[in-house]
Amino acid sequence: MKGEQHYFIGINVPVSIARQAENWAKELTPFPFKQWTYPDDYHITLQFLGFVGNKKEKLINRLKEVASRHSSFSMQTGQYDVFGAYNKPRVLYVSLKPNDKLMNLQRDIQAVWGDLSGLYEKRPYRAHITIAKKWGGEAGLSEEQLKQTLIKEQFQVSSFALFEVHPASKPKYKKILSFSLRSQ
Repeated sequence: MKGEQHYFIGINVPVSIARQAENWAKELTPFPFKQWTYPDDYHITLQFLGFVGNKKEKLINRLKEVASRHSSFSMQTGQYDVFGAYNKPRVLYVSLKPNDKLMNLQRDIQAVWGDLSGLYEKRPYRAHITIAKKWGGEAGLSEEQLKQTLIKEQFQVSSFALFEVHPASKPKYKKILSFSLRSQ
C-alpha cells in the first residue's frame, strides 16, 4: 500500500569499498542503467522486509537474539558481475567471496522474518553490493570487461542494521537500529 514504510536488514559497506565502486561506476555511466545506486546507499542486503507494521518491536527483539548468537567475521569483495543476461542485465553488482558465517547469519535473519510474517524467500541468497539496476539500452555489457575488474578488499563485519527505505531521498536508506555481533 502507498504510504507504508518499508524496511530491510543489511550490512553497511566500508567507505573505502564504496568509493572504489563509485569511481568505477562513474566510468560506466554511459551504460544505460536507469538507476545508479547512490554511494552512501551501498550495502549488503540480508533480508528485504517491506512493510513491517505492528511486528517491528518483536522483530527488533528477535534480531537482538540473532546478533547475540553470531560473532563478527571478515568478508572479501570480488569482481563485478550482473544478474540477468549480459546483453540486458537487471542488476550490476560487486560480488562477495563465499562466506559461511555470512550465510548462517542471513539464514537466521530470514527465519526470524519468516516466523513473524509468514513470508518465506524461495530464491537462493546471493550476497552482493548493487551498483546499478534496470537496464534501459540496446547494446549489452562485456562479460570480459566486468570479470577483469575487481575490488579486492577484505573488511570486518561487526554488526548489521535495520534500515528504512525513503525512495525520494538521497541517501534513500536510513539506518534505524544497529545490532552488534559478538567479538571474536
